Amino acid sequence: MFNSQQQGKRQIAINCCSFSSDISSAFVPLDIKEVVKVNYGFLMAVGDQRGNIYCMEFIKNKFWIVSRTGVAITTLEFNKSKKRELIVALADYSIHCYNIDTCQLIAKLPAIHQDKITILSIHPTKSLLLSTSVTEAILWNTETWERKRILEGPGMNNVQHVEFSADGTMICAAFEDASVYFWTVDTFSLIWKITLSKLGDTTSETSLDVNTESIIRNSYFALSNNGELFVYTGTSSTVYVWNLFEKRLLHEIIIPAFESKFIQQVSFISSSNILVLLSNVGEIMFVDAFNAKFISQLRSKYRYSRFSISPDGRCLSTLSLTDKSLVNIVRLDEVLDDFPIPEKDIIGESQTPVISKIQVGDGKEATVVEKPKTFYELIESKQESTWFNRTKLRRFLHHYGSYPDHYRPLIWRFLLKLPENRGGYESLLNQGTHPSFKNFRKKYPLKSDRAAKSMERILSCLAFWSPIFEDLDYLPSLVFPFVKLFWNDLFSCLETVMTILMNWCQKWWEYYPNPPLEILEMCTQLLAYHDPDLLGHFEEHKITSQIYIWILIQTLFSESFSKSDWLTIWDHMVSNDPSFIYYFLVGYLIHFRKVLMRTTHTKDFYYFFQRRQATNISTLLLKVYEIKLKTPTELDVSSFISSFKPMEHGEYPIFNQYPQFIVNYQTRMKDKIRQEEQEYLRKRQLAAELSRLTEELRHEKKQWESSDWKMNEMIEKWWSQMTAQQEEREKLKAEMNFMEQENKVDAMTQISAARKSFMEHQQRSNLQSVKNIERSIGQQSRSESRQQDLKSQDGLFDGLETEWAKRREEMIQTRKDLSDLQTQRLESLISNVEQLKTDDTYEKVLFPPNYQKSEDSDNEPSFQKDLGIIYDSNIRQDSFLPSQSPVSNMTTNRSLNGSPTRSVTFATEK
Repeated sequence: MFNSQQQGKRQIAINCCSFSSDISSAFVPLDIKEVVKVNYGFLMAVGDQRGNIYCMEFIKNKFWIVSRTGVAITTLEFNKSKKRELIVALADYSIHCYNIDTCQLIAKLPAIHQDKITILSIHPTKSLLLSTSVTEAILWNTETWERKRILEGPGMNNVQHVEFSADGTMICAAFEDASVYFWTVDTFSLIWKITLSKLGDTTSETSLDVNTESIIRNSYFALSNNGELFVYTGTSSTVYVWNLFEKRLLHEIIIPAFESKFIQQVSFISSSNILVLLSNVGEIMFVDAFNAKFISQLRSKYRYSRFSISPDGRCLSTLSLTDKSLVNIVRLDEVLDDFPIPEKDIIGESQTPVISKIQVGDGKEATVVEKPKTFYELIESKQESTWFNRTKLRRFLHHYGSYPDHYRPLIWRFLLKLPENRGGYESLLNQGTHPSFKNFRKKYPLKSDRAAKSMERILSCLAFWSPIFEDLDYLPSLVFPFVKLFWNDLFSCLETVMTILMNWCQKWWEYYPNPPLEILEMCTQLLAYHDPDLLGHFEEHKITSQIYIWILIQTLFSESFSKSDWLTIWDHMVSNDPSFIYYFLVGYLIHFRKVLMRTTHTKDFYYFFQRRQATNISTLLLKVYEIKLKTPTELDVSSFISSFKPMEHGEYPIFNQYPQFIVNYQTRMKDKIRQEEQEYLRKRQLAAELSRLTEELRHEKKQWESSDWKMNEMIEKWWSQMTAQQEEREKLKAEMNFMEQENKVDAMTQISAARKSFMEHQQRSNLQSVKNIERSIGQQSRSESRQQDLKSQDGLFDGLETEWAKRREEMIQTRKDLSDLQTQRLESLISNVEQLKTDDTYEKVLFPPNYQKSEDSDNEPSFQKDLGIIYDSNIRQDSFLPSQSPVSNMTTNRSLNGSPTRSVTFATEK
């Protein structure tokens, strides 16, 4: 029992639940005897009114939250082709797809439906999804997550229920006018139509116990797993059963217990003919549809609103109608004791781990779990009861030539005895993309993004498994056919490739990076025995075994045959010992003997072995088996390589069949190259930054030349930039290469030119000394070595900085002295003027003898005005006097605030 009520919070209504056909990998050791075995290894998903999605694993007795959508969940289903994906329909008419392991959103389909989605149906093998609402049904492609078709009811009739058949060949749709249509999935052509007016709505003629408007119909019909029976309930309490093979009505079953009620949900239990019927008032009843016989009724204190059946048909999960926060799980094998439920499995043996019920000391029931077996062990453990075994498979292969496409991945898993080490697979997968394959999509552009992503994952897992697979150019061509075969099961794909590499690729990398010389020599001897003339033809034209053997087998013949032929060849490969691949190689060469004997040029041989050749694969395989039988014991390949050894369950084996010192050296060299590339990129960035700074300096120099008054500010900014960059340049000085040295020399040349321009503008007398310094620098750079040149330039650069700092201090001090001097002159002038006012000579100087002083007081301003005119004229006369020294000329022409200063002198009487 699962309860969504949390401590201290109110209950949350659960809207739907669904079981997964995926098998749990958890197990608990079983040491107790006399147990009753019950399959219980599935997963269950639950969605509630608040949009929370839970996933429960019964073996581990745990549950986790997949997502919190915030929108009510209307229905959900597990993806049958990708069993770790959960497809959810929301109340906002949208559809989401989540990965239950990573809890990540994979896809979000737009809200195209006009009403609430009530039913989701997923194709058992193809990437197709049917979503049904009252207004329409939509067919989606779950590979590209695009809409393919929309089905609407004829006329004003609404859609009731649309679903795929169990085998995926048909689409069945029921409409409100009691008509049922059957279409083919591939061509959408109509197969059969059922029209029966009395199957219409009869609920209006009966008095229902509850309000039906608040209840969502979960299903209107059901299809048996064997495709024989079709059951339709409409909106009444009558069950109609058809035989789809004979296309006739078998039974019309009336349920007395559901009188004045209608059937809300109907479903078959696993692969049996037993129906589960749910009424609108929450009663559940079991009926044998084929024999029209009542079986049992589920009696409980609860009433139910919805149910879901486990894949094996042994458990029934129900949602309570009254207590909506509860999910109850019922054991159907105990409810239906007299009607055994057949297991749903194509090989006659269940793949799920086993739960057992035992009695403990206090009489309470407890559950323990047996250790699950691998797929191969499950079949081999009861070989008599299975539908196929290794002997039957080989007999089937020799009769039909190949395995069925639909069951080929399953058969390969069985023949290769895959260990199913999901823990090891997830550990390799969690390491992400290997550095060697980060640019895989650029090097191998594939049209399908999913295929590219799958290839990246498989190649990265192999590289993390063994370093030898980091730098094999032919590895993608070797792996790609297996990725296409196991399109929906990367886990089995990785283990298949690992098994192939460990058995069919023995001794391939003992001479790495060279081809496997021993294998080539063995194949050459085998060809020399069966066709010495062909071998002589190769030797005559200097065609080595690296051309006619290694080119073919390094990709496992994936580039030499079409997809169907390659799959047929590998059906025989996995069904035989690993030595069969070398017999096939020799048979391939002999089969094209006539073409090869007429070929004489080396490029033509390359063209032949690197291109796909049209051939009759059956004739070629007969020739290969004939060669294998005629090969003598001393040349038998099985005596040279080991027989097939499957990987053990638990952990993946260590693969180190290669010269480790070479691979390790290559790995170190790759790491070093990656570091050097990163360092090179960093240096390029640094050089670009230096160029940018140089360009900024050039731009600032132009601004300085055009605006002289900005010079001081620019110099301060430049000095602050150079001071901040000095520490960085000291750290990078030892790592700078020749390019950085040239950039630095250019920058220093420009700085020297800027300094020269500045000194010419401010102090012409220092021009010759600057030229002497530049001449000295040039002579010194030509006489010393490059290292001494760099040190000399750095020393010169530091000297220039010190000299500029000194000059700057001198300029500031000179300006300060000039300011003090001007201040003293002004003070002296003022004191002289005051003294003249009080002295008698003042009047003598200012007033000649013939000057008549007016007694009128109004003349006083005129006197002061005349004095001011004399004062100003003296100032103007003195301001045009030349300075006595370059320093004074540079510093005394401006005051501290930048305004011109004036010197005043007074003539005294002799």
